[in-house]
Amino acid sequence: MAFATQTSSGRILATAMMDRLGYDDKDDCITSIRCNGREFHIEISPFYFCNSPVVESQYRKFLAAVRDEDIDTDTRETEPQHPEDVLDEFHAWLIAAFEPVFLEVAPDIPPSFDPAKLAAGEAHPLLSEYIFPEEYSCRLEVENDKPFPILMRDQESRFRPVLDNIDPELAQELGQYVKFVDPSAVEVSFRRPEQALSVHHPTRVLVELHDLSHQKTLCFFKDFTRSRYLCLDDKMEAHLRLCKFTTLAADVRVPHLRGIVAAVNDKGGIAGLLFTCVDHRRENDGHLFEDQLVHTLIPLRQRWARQVRETVEQLHNAEIVWGNATLDNVVIDKKNNAWLVGIGSGAYTVGWVDKDKAGTKEGDLQGVAKIVECLSGEEYEPWPYSDSDWDESE
Repeated sequence: MAFATQTSSGRILATAMMDRLGYDDKDDCITSIRCNGREFHIEISPFYFCNSPVVESQYRKFLAAVRDEDIDTDTRETEPQHPEDVLDEFHAWLIAAFEPVFLEVAPDIPPSFDPAKLAAGEAHPLLSEYIFPEEYSCRLEVENDKPFPILMRDQESRFRPVLDNIDPELAQELGQYVKFVDPSAVEVSFRRPEQALSVHHPTRVLVELHDLSHQKTLCFFKDFTRSRYLCLDDKMEAHLRLCKFTTLAADVRVPHLRGIVAAVNDKGGIAGLLFTCVDHRRENDGHLFEDQLVHTLIPLRQRWARQVRETVEQLHNAEIVWGNATLDNVVIDKKNNAWLVGIGSGAYTVGWVDKDKAGTKEGDLQGVAKIVECLSGEEYEPWPYSDSDWDESE
């Protein structure tokens, strides 16, 4: 799977979302492109290339980049191309080739996606429009290195998300603590209006969690429509235990479950979860990178290490397992407090937690020890914009 940058032409703004390798033929690929709020799934295969050595050569490089393989370069090139550059180049070419189709099918920006209307407060995009967009199946044909974009009007899309269901008794118990909402009742929120057309996995949403107040709450949306290997019941049960421990919930720095997005038209399938929205700091969107920790004040790193240990201890006292203890799942808020995310995921990260300890308290402690080790370096190299305004008394 790969992602690319966006390309715009007049009112056409298209973004390559992902690349899926073929199941039956290893040389086939389907590239999904979002354009003006619609999704186009483009089938690509050398079978439809006729006398087109230039395009086929570029496509072979593209496939190698998607597979994360070594890329065969032209002998005249002095330096090999970076895989991301290869992906971006091919995606830009593909988008340009399909511009006639985009202009025919998606010539205008739908009102709810229009940045100008969003800025004026006249548009309110819904989560359902992102999860279940208008979809079109296409095919790329090439003859004499000239692309011919084909819109397959009568072919139904194969990529409508399949939503998982949870155990009915678990759903009933969760309903005592949080609200179930349909995607059509969830409004997508953007920091900048222009993101409406470029973001294809929205995470900031507004939703009415309390029927009487009719006030919308800002939440973090965890999308499950593409998470085919997630043990949903385990994650739900972990957050149910967190909901039950009301004393713990007031203190522990983890995003708390606020609601469940379930599609009524899809037999109640779970589209995702709504969590407390962590007001993360601007630098790296609150995430920590091991190679950059040397630029963080030592007392601040010590504070985060202490908070990670304390939070995991609070979770374990409530019989809750973090589940994927890694530095990637630590988020820093604007007050320089460390939050733990990914609770109950059931996953593990190689190098942080041993496979046989995944999903256990022992695995959590193993991961925490490595996180603390990362945060315990004695070296410090200041960045002029990094932590100069941090007050140790906060």
